[in-house]
Amino acid sequence: MSESFIKPTDIYCSSCGAKLTTKDGHCSSCGKLVGEAQYAGIERIGAAGKGYSENTKHESFARASKATNKGVMIILPIIALVIIVALIVMGVSPIGSIIAGVATYILMLIIALLNMRKKPSWEGTVEKKSYEKIKRQGADRRTYLIKFKTDDGKTKKQVWHSYSPVWDYLQESDKVRYVGDIGGVNAFEKYDKSEDESIPCACCGKLMDPRYTYCTICGALLLKGKTS
Repeated sequence: MSESFIKPTDIYCSSCGAKLTTKDGHCSSCGKLVGEAQYAGIERIGAAGKGYSENTKHESFARASKATNKGVMIILPIIALVIIVALIVMGVSPIGSIIAGVATYILMLIIALLNMRKKPSWEGTVEKKSYEKIKRQGADRRTYLIKFKTDDGKTKKQVWHSYSPVWDYLQESDKVRYVGDIGGVNAFEKYDKSEDESIPCACCGKLMDPRYTYCTICGALLLKGKTS
């Protein structure tokens, strides 16, 4: 039996993208070892290659996005309910608390739907990265921003309202593509990934081993270029 067991974060097979159902160290769908053990002897650096992926319409993106969107639709009313209860505990009238909770829910729903929609693809360069502290719901939080200059001279911006590995991964002067077929705040692919030890999933944004074929968190295909 393999010594490489499924970690708590391994939901999908990194080799075939199937949902993992066993804990014996092997994928029940393709039979491959789970995790890094199957990639022994394969160099991590260089595994993601150089150039943009040709698989941006892969069926795994729609599946992963559907699962993510379903989770968002479930959690939004829970957040609104928590806000209502918190306001009532703080002494706000029940009617005022409900109005505030519903308004917050509607606002979050609009933002979520806007982020879910597909957008036109574009290519460009990371021009500037920044973040700033903001006051939200009585706590200090940060908003993360990247400004891009597209190849046709336009300016694009992407904002994350909480820390994102994609924001951390992309660096100023990187040549990138926004993948409109996937959509969302994480749908970025760097052109030159040949020196990267980790690459982000274009769906969920989690950093993955570049030797993997699929994201082990959401099951989406990882966008990789050609390797020499």
